[in-house]
Amino acid sequence: MTRSLEEPGQNSPVPQARVLLPPSRRSHIALGLTTAAAQGRFELQVCSSCGAVQYPPREACHRCLSVLLDWQFQDGGGELISETTLFHSHDEFFREHLPLRLGMVRLDSGPTAIVYLHGKVPPAPARVKVDARLDKAGRAVLVAFPGDDTKMADADPAGDSPLWEAGCGPHSRTVPPTGGTVGK
Repeated sequence: MTRSLEEPGQNSPVPQARVLLPPSRRSHIALGLTTAAAQGRFELQVCSSCGAVQYPPREACHRCLSVLLDWQFQDGGGELISETTLFHSHDEFFREHLPLRLGMVRLDSGPTAIVYLHGKVPPAPARVKVDARLDKAGRAVLVAFPGDDTKMADADPAGDSPLWEAGCGPHSRTVPPTGGTVGK
């Protein structure tokens, strides 16, 4: 009979390194958003049949149910219509990064998205610029910056340390492996 493996005890010589990552469960459709974020782009699905822009990503158009959806670049302009600050989280990763500001942004292209708010974003209502960044788990997250300034996080990382430490800064960007080839 086979014995099951036991977890190492406190006196075990095996070091117990524990790295906390943000929740990474996303649908396979959302990988388009992650791929674009890894390339430094903010893209959303646009229906080829009716032209509707949609977020969150889906398998069919929310307006006409067409499955002909293309990922297209978005400028990210929008209006912050509501915001809140999280002081508590049940997720262990987010507990270390509290408080976190979140907001609801009505994008100029149509959809409304829940986004992280950079510390310099003024209270709602305010114009913001939304960009897609990668979190520490390598998944796309949406971040709103003041006005049209998506470069603010590059220039002022200390201006928003909870967001920066959560991995939404551009310097934590990693590109997930793909099936492409590298060569001349």
